[in-house]
Amino acid sequence: MAGLATELGARFGPGLRRAGLLLGAAALALVAADQKNVGRLLGQQHLSALWELPAHQLAALAVTMTALGLYLASVLGWTRDNVYLVDFYCFSPPERLKVSRTMLVQAMRAKGVFSEQNMEFMEKIIDRSGLGDETGLSDGILAMRDPDAKLGTSLKAVTEETQMVIFDVAGNLLKQANVRPDEVDIVIVSCSCFAPTPSMAAMLVNHFKMRRDVLTYNLSGMGCSSSLICVDMAKHLLKALPNKTVLVVNHENITQNWYVGNDRSMLVCNCLFRIGGAAALLSNRPRDRARAKYELVHSVRTHLGCEDDAFGCMGNGEDEEGVRGVFLRRNVIAVAGRALKANLTRLGPLMLPITELIKCATVKGHSPDFSRAFEHFLLHTGGRGVIDELEEKLHLTSKQVQPSKDTLYRFGNTSAASTWYILANVEHTSGVRRGDRLWQLGFGGGFKANSAVWRARRNIHTEHACWL
Repeated sequence: MAGLATELGARFGPGLRRAGLLLGAAALALVAADQKNVGRLLGQQHLSALWELPAHQLAALAVTMTALGLYLASVLGWTRDNVYLVDFYCFSPPERLKVSRTMLVQAMRAKGVFSEQNMEFMEKIIDRSGLGDETGLSDGILAMRDPDAKLGTSLKAVTEETQMVIFDVAGNLLKQANVRPDEVDIVIVSCSCFAPTPSMAAMLVNHFKMRRDVLTYNLSGMGCSSSLICVDMAKHLLKALPNKTVLVVNHENITQNWYVGNDRSMLVCNCLFRIGGAAALLSNRPRDRARAKYELVHSVRTHLGCEDDAFGCMGNGEDEEGVRGVFLRRNVIAVAGRALKANLTRLGPLMLPITELIKCATVKGHSPDFSRAFEHFLLHTGGRGVIDELEEKLHLTSKQVQPSKDTLYRFGNTSAASTWYILANVEHTSGVRRGDRLWQLGFGGGFKANSAVWRARRNIHTEHACWL
């Protein structure tokens, strides 16, 4: 009995294991209990016939009752430990904000801020970046299309971009999930480089008129993997608080991060980062179990901040002229590789089959086959070079990384929201089958590599507006 409950717990969560043990113990106690005392509860006449049964039939009855209890616990969701992804929504840049590669290069050159050598440098990066001609920038940045106009990088312009994105994704998600704003119990927002007061979480509470007791958390400075940090944070909150819903919103502000200097380490971000955002609804409410798309299996976070070269490989800074921007050092790819290895050292034993783990332990230089652990790969769209490196290091096929490449091409690097766009691509194109495992992987400054593993609860083939 304990073995069965333990196995079910490993697959479906400790709450179900506890329910199974409790019901099993109750069934065995019923069989072993004194007939007279139990008779007071269930009726002496019925128990007389029960005790006349042979011992093996009594044991079979106990097992049957336990199995029934486990089934009911599974069907009715008698556990608060499971974390469900009910639904999610991604921002679609309006037509006025879309910019082609040629138009972007022409506008930057016409502005006259960048030297000709740096213009050639950025043009090469844009051509090789893997970005297409429908990525979006903000209204403030696109003011540069008029050579005589000033870039709109004021606090007002920055706030307008943020509110446009977060109100859109949160509002559409709540409508799509048929959840009222006053049903949201917890709000978690992440944006690395923009931390206004009142916070973005407060903006959402005010805009949607949420309850006075709603819990809000606003994460800044956490980098492009902050969506996974939000998921992990929501997991721990939901384990402590039963029957709750969590609204997670991920966004990175492009307006204030646009760099107008000539330090090449900061020019790269102009070529890769684009406007975007996403919202996800997580829950541990039993009534959301049947309609949820996914169940969280694992979340694993890795932080290399104790290593100086990793800590300083990317972040906010100023050039020699005092112009602010986001810098990327040459060692960022190497640091990302170390962070990924550290993350997989913990994630691999949780997901890889035992045969792969034995090979890793006994065969020198063996690279595990992650296709045996996951059916879908949601790899951070840091750039074409990042995706190609992950494809090579993880020994993935071109088909497995195509959703990440398609997302990079269509939307650019949308920072923390990028993996939600990839998931939308998978659902929109190939679809997800019940039981499929999805690996969500992101990298961020600090330096961090974070993972989340989801299991599909049903067949999913959803049309997403951002991919129409």
